[in-house]
Amino acid sequence: MSVITARGEQAKENANKSKVDTKKIYLRLKDNQSHKVRLLGTKDYVEYNSAGDYNLGIYNQPVDSNSPLLVAHAKGGEKFKNLYKKQRYVFVFASLETGELVALDVSKNQSKQVISGIEEYAENIEDIAFNLKRSGADTSTGYSLNPILKMKPEDQTAFDKWGGQTVPETFYDEILQPKDEKFLAKLLKEAGFDVETHLPHIKLDDEGQKEPDTSAEKIEDMGDGADILDAI
Repeated sequence: MSVITARGEQAKENANKSKVDTKKIYLRLKDNQSHKVRLLGTKDYVEYNSAGDYNLGIYNQPVDSNSPLLVAHAKGGEKFKNLYKKQRYVFVFASLETGELVALDVSKNQSKQVISGIEEYAENIEDIAFNLKRSGADTSTGYSLNPILKMKPEDQTAFDKWGGQTVPETFYDEILQPKDEKFLAKLLKEAGFDVETHLPHIKLDDEGQKEPDTSAEKIEDMGDGADILDAI
């Protein structure tokens, strides 16, 4: 099996690609906060596999089938039972406030209201901007798309900027990259999981991981009570 993943121009593009700063891309709205967005299409959302448990200091995040988090779920007993694989959804919008693409990460139940709003206004997305609004907290949190009936001049300019543009397919891959397995193993060890026994191929160095520790981000930042919602 070849170890080559790209060649020529694709390899050059990969080498020059900078790491995506997801903290700037993901919207983290509080109750009654909203963000002005434009829909670039009616299918700009994806389902992905995630795992996390805020009580362990590990927030919901993308996982593949070999994720250390899923190993902990399978072998860690009662304490790690909530690190099961669940489906979450990411919606991508054009922001009228930042001028960049932004994303909203929600649970399955929360996604239904957003999808419903997209479908309701599907024929008008070339003309109407929306306030993407969060309402409620914890398990009662919801997100809605409310049409802006009359845009301010600056909003109209920001809206027009995105005319004819689409969300690149690669954008989803860039913002849904699983964390490095050493980073995850370090979090699991700090939570009390026997990494040496169950993940012997991962060697943790004494210096720890250089990646910023964002493991304890509040659940509400990534979907507000979504673990409970997904279990219903």
